[in-house]
Amino acid sequence: MSPANSLGVDLLCFDSQDQIDSTIQKCDVVTIADQPNSLLIAKKLEADGVTVRPSFSAISAARDKFISAADQTVHICVMVARSPHGQATSWAPTEIVMTNNSWRMSITPARHLSAEQQEKAQQLALDLSAQLGAVGVVAVEMSVANGDVLIVNVEMHPHFSGNWTVDGSVTTQYEQHLRAILDLPLGDPSMSAQFVVTGNFHCGDKPNMYRPYLHLMARTPALKFHQYKNSGVPGELMGHITLAGDELPKIIEEIEHALEYLQGEIDE
Repeated sequence: MSPANSLGVDLLCFDSQDQIDSTIQKCDVVTIADQPNSLLIAKKLEADGVTVRPSFSAISAARDKFISAADQTVHICVMVARSPHGQATSWAPTEIVMTNNSWRMSITPARHLSAEQQEKAQQLALDLSAQLGAVGVVAVEMSVANGDVLIVNVEMHPHFSGNWTVDGSVTTQYEQHLRAILDLPLGDPSMSAQFVVTGNFHCGDKPNMYRPYLHLMARTPALKFHQYKNSGVPGELMGHITLAGDELPKIIEEIEHALEYLQGEIDE
């Protein structure tokens, strides 16, 4: 396989199955996100002789790796990457903060974890990715309760829990995924700041984001914005913001303020 001849495509851009099939045959490697129909797609592609990463067997095995975590006190996620030859890396554990059963914020590295728990979480994620035969980026969600760390879910693709890596890691989850599936040496997963916090913002009373951006960029120049769409549907996810630095309470305060302002919950 020659990475220089590899082809990345979005299958949603095509009008017919024939166009999709023709394009895929030009690819050295096809990677797919783990969605409800991923197993069917992976199985068909592999039957046609196409290299799929993660493979049908890895996706299938991952779906059997669930443990109940009803009593969890901390929800964390460890992002890992693994290549076909078994090189593997992991990022610092990320804490997921929920509000009204909705993902609101991530904090990296996760708070309230001892050094031993952080090491255990990363090793669990690395061991699981090896057991599954995963290739690419994998998100391993865990619960921390009563001092123990348990795996609760596995997602076989770049994940919202790794959004912080775009602005807070030497190598982003997206670059690392490409390195992994193409069997290139993996990049450095180190954090580029002591703390990184992200927040999801949703459509609120300010669907036109231009003026909120003016205000927030002037107030907090280091704040990074990633808007996926415009929306007039209240509550619909529009994007995320990220802030990195050395003072975690201040970073969280700035992220909370920005989310409230973007969604029209406060004005100033």
